[in-house]
Amino acid sequence: MRLFLVFIVLLNLLYAAWQFLSPSVTDNSIAPLPDNLQTLELLRETRVSPETEGVNNEDQQRAGENSAELAIDNVALDDADKEAELVELVASCYTLGPFKDKEIMQQLKISLSEHVQNMSVRKLSESEKHRYWVYIPSLGSRKRARQMVERLRGSQIKDFYIILNGDARNGVSLGHFKEQLHANRRFKKVKDLGFNAEIKVIYRDFDVYWLDYQFAGDQVEGSFSIQEYATEGVSQLERQCK
Repeated sequence: MRLFLVFIVLLNLLYAAWQFLSPSVTDNSIAPLPDNLQTLELLRETRVSPETEGVNNEDQQRAGENSAELAIDNVALDDADKEAELVELVASCYTLGPFKDKEIMQQLKISLSEHVQNMSVRKLSESEKHRYWVYIPSLGSRKRARQMVERLRGSQIKDFYIILNGDARNGVSLGHFKEQLHANRRFKKVKDLGFNAEIKVIYRDFDVYWLDYQFAGDQVEGSFSIQEYATEGVSQLERQCK
């Protein structure tokens, strides 16, 4: 039994020595792929034909030029915006008025023209209380109006006339007053005598003028003062520059 084990061990040693000393041949060849096998292509690896390669180069060059032009335009726009912001910070705009007299406004415009810029004139229509009218409304006919006149004379009321046209035609006018106080006195006197009198406010439409102008910050310095050109009732108002 012992001899058999020794024999087995010797055979294993001989086999191991033979495997170690015998030359080994390794087949490194790669089996060819089938012809119908589809390949995967990345977008950046897309094949470009010789005919289109030149066109693509031109497109890339043109795109580069357009990008450069766009960058220049953006820089120009940024510069323009900064310049506009600077002008807005420096410039100041005002309105002077209101002027009821057009001739005075024109003279002032000429005087200011050497100190300011971008001057323009705006005309606006306004209305104001012109006078107070005390009267007796229409009596319906000329005959009844004359009868009312006789009653007024009998009550020692003077300064009146028959109204010939308008909404109060065939009524009686008792006077026009600039001051409301005087109109109220006249009204009360006639009312106390039993006459149905009324007071009406008469409005007057008129035009006013405003001078819009602008000047830069450096024009504020010096001897120029808008107070030299302002008249009674005229004020200088700051406004937003356009």
